[in-house]
Amino acid sequence: MSDLLFLDTEWATDAMRELVSLALVNADGTKRFYAERDPLPEVASTFVRTTVYPLLSRGDDACPDYEFTQRLREFVASGNNPRIHFDAMLDKVQLNHALAQFGYDKHGVPPYVPVFVSDARVLDELERYFKTHPEALARRHHAMVDAEALRYAYMKALN
Repeated sequence: MSDLLFLDTEWATDAMRELVSLALVNADGTKRFYAERDPLPEVASTFVRTTVYPLLSRGDDACPDYEFTQRLREFVASGNNPRIHFDAMLDKVQLNHALAQFGYDKHGVPPYVPVFVSDARVLDELERYFKTHPEALARRHHAMVDAEALRYAYMKALN
């Protein structure tokens, strides 16, 4: 049986799409990966500077690209035929870029099955989650909060 993982990413600008942070959480919420890039992208939109950056943890979660990639690869490789779910295609692009050490090393990328979540029941449940969880709504656009919300919505709507 495959491990289900739920993904969310945050990026600096719509034009440049540089990764800021990435989160993965498994189906029962017991396994989590979260990392932020250090240094952060130099150019960031006003939305990212005022909404995303203040939510970042920094500390041990902030790491240089090489470490980010190594930790991410270890997490994905630790799963059993992982199926990674995402609700925006750019999340998959960001995941692949981070797994490939931001374009510097495509060797050693662990295999996974990408699953684009477009089911209206899940997306409706996702919005309902934020409406009924004000603490999550206050931190929406933190990658882990959004990955957890997707996990919850998917499991409630489809399981």
